[in-house]
Amino acid sequence: MRYEDIMRDIEKLVGLRLNSIRPGAEITVTKVNQQDGRIELDTANGIPKTRFISEIQKIWEQLCEKPAVHVDMVLRGSGSSRNQPETILANLPYIEWFKLDNTKHIAFVGAPTHKLGTLKQMDPVQAEEIKQRLREDTAEAGVHTVIVVASDISQVYRNLESVTGLAVKSVEPGIYEQEQGGRRILLVTSSLLPPGVEPGTYVVVKSNPVSIPSNGVTIQIAGQEFHVLQGGGMNLLLVAAR
Repeated sequence: MRYEDIMRDIEKLVGLRLNSIRPGAEITVTKVNQQDGRIELDTANGIPKTRFISEIQKIWEQLCEKPAVHVDMVLRGSGSSRNQPETILANLPYIEWFKLDNTKHIAFVGAPTHKLGTLKQMDPVQAEEIKQRLREDTAEAGVHTVIVVASDISQVYRNLESVTGLAVKSVEPGIYEQEQGGRRILLVTSSLLPPGVEPGTYVVVKSNPVSIPSNGVTIQIAGQEFHVLQGGGMNLLLVAAR
């Protein structure tokens, strides 16, 4: 799902009274002006307010990367009443909410689970799974950022050593790596991978698990699972965000 899809659904909320996760903070969206980058709304007391669409985009980007987000943390420094953009997103049919340590979180669940303009609290079992993922160490030190699938592995690692002056080390037969500060480049012999994974340079991208195409090719490299996405000159290896 794309950001443009989110905005089209938000436009459908105009005129609806939207319940907030926090009781008593209901809002009504009165206008979505994408050209000016603003969303106009009325509070529960009938007071008109304006929110920047950029807040919605910022939260959405975090929802695509992480299993769940705490909106106040995402919008630090973005003024008061940060529950208003949270309310708008939580009333979309593919967003659910739960509490972690008594703090509200929202999560993109990938498919509609409730009606547009309503809230849904996440099932406790599913919520606990996400809470566990949020509690885990998400430090990215040592994560490969680029993977080169090579038809001639020896030529590739010689070229890499030559231009960087850094050693390329063997990980296992047909797989090598080079570390540059906190960044790691992995070199893989193409014959180790299934047909359809073409030689080339692939960027490793973390993705919300529900956003990973289900019909793609899945590969294992050095004990890690990647989902291959190719097309239009773009080579990506998707890693499910924990």
